[in-house]
Amino acid sequence: MDDKIRVGHPFYFPTQAVLVDDDPDFLEGISLMLDKSLSYKLFQSASSALKYVNDAHLQVNFIQRCYGSYKTGPLESDSITHIDIGKLHLEVLNAFRFQTTSTVIVDYSMPEMNGLEFLMNLKNPFIRKVLLTGQADMELAVKAFNQQLIDQFIDKHDPRLKQKLNATILSFQDQYFRRSYKLITDPILANNADAFLVNPEFQAFFEEVRRQLKCVEYYMLDVPHSGFLLVDADGNRQCLLVYTKEALNEHYQQLQEVGAPADLLSEVKSGAVIPIFDTQSTPLSPTHPALSNADLFYYPAKKVSSATHTYFISMTGDEYLANLHGKTILPYSHFLETNNLAQHVIH
Repeated sequence: MDDKIRVGHPFYFPTQAVLVDDDPDFLEGISLMLDKSLSYKLFQSASSALKYVNDAHLQVNFIQRCYGSYKTGPLESDSITHIDIGKLHLEVLNAFRFQTTSTVIVDYSMPEMNGLEFLMNLKNPFIRKVLLTGQADMELAVKAFNQQLIDQFIDKHDPRLKQKLNATILSFQDQYFRRSYKLITDPILANNADAFLVNPEFQAFFEEVRRQLKCVEYYMLDVPHSGFLLVDADGNRQCLLVYTKEALNEHYQQLQEVGAPADLLSEVKSGAVIPIFDTQSTPLSPTHPALSNADLFYYPAKKVSSATHTYFISMTGDEYLANLHGKTILPYSHFLETNNLAQHVIH
């Protein structure tokens, strides 16, 4: 995440780095430097790598599935953008999601085509581009960087090559999401009435939760209300539900109107618990089962406060996501095992 802006992603999953060099020994050496949690693909052939990268990103159809723009009149500006947040988490069913190339690291001097020619033939404009150079090509790399043909250049003989490669890949994964999915993320950020995606305190809390749960991918939810589906490397799923202070106060008033038990009213008023059911689609009434079986409908909550907002957060299972029931997903750990451990240079 950007430490200055602290803007959270509405969704995130691990992506892949592609490394291209005509020297297979150098490629094998680089693969030993990469963090074991990173997905990568090695290519000795520039043409094979170019085909792989240009084909891979077409498998992830986030935008086609979740983004809609509807004309409301004859002018270009007469349109309404709609993002279906309820469909974001379905990407967890896409077995190709981890093959999305976010970063390409390519040698400059290669027989089929040089590194700049390779990078200029990439079809996905959001892929971050890194040029590997020797001392003889350093002046060319600086010029390419200044002309914004590449995002970074790295000296192949840099004594800190390992640290620079890993740091660059991690940083560019984040940048890829910010840039490639702007059609989805910008409208969500603009319409996030609860503002937790841009709230520094919430984002710091959310980052710590992901660290503790070893979460590697997550997706924003709107059912039963705002929150996230969290998935660890082994495919275990949990939901983090977010309630604002204003929404909880409104729910408290509704409970008062239907004569809820005093202990439930007290716990909701203090923020000790939040409802884990869809309070919009299932209006409260004196006969609502939540009033007699509160433990099934309310979970303990943690309070996260800032100068402008207060949030109450609870962790649940994913039982609300009916379209995931009975369906298996490809865990990231399994993808890494089959992809990285069986890794070899593709000629």
